[in-house]
Amino acid sequence: MAVVLIVLLGLVIFPSEEIKEFGRHSNGVQEYVFVTSKPCPSGLRKSGYSYAPGGHVVLKQKNLDGTVSEPVCSD
Repeated sequence: MAVVLIVLLGLVIFPSEEIKEFGRHSNGVQEYVFVTSKPCPSGLRKSGYSYAPGGHVVLKQKNLDGTVSEPVCSD
């Protein structure tokens, strides 16, 4: 849990261009869940924008209706 907090704090303090791009394509919901790690490069896809530090998606933003779909790299 501490590692997640450190990573999230680093993202707030040192926002990268990828984080800014994620914000532009975000649905505005500030709730995330851990998902099974999937190999995925950061970038925009048909199903949304993935932010994948280290080449893997591990957190998924909840949908507007509160559900959680597959990570964006599943398409």
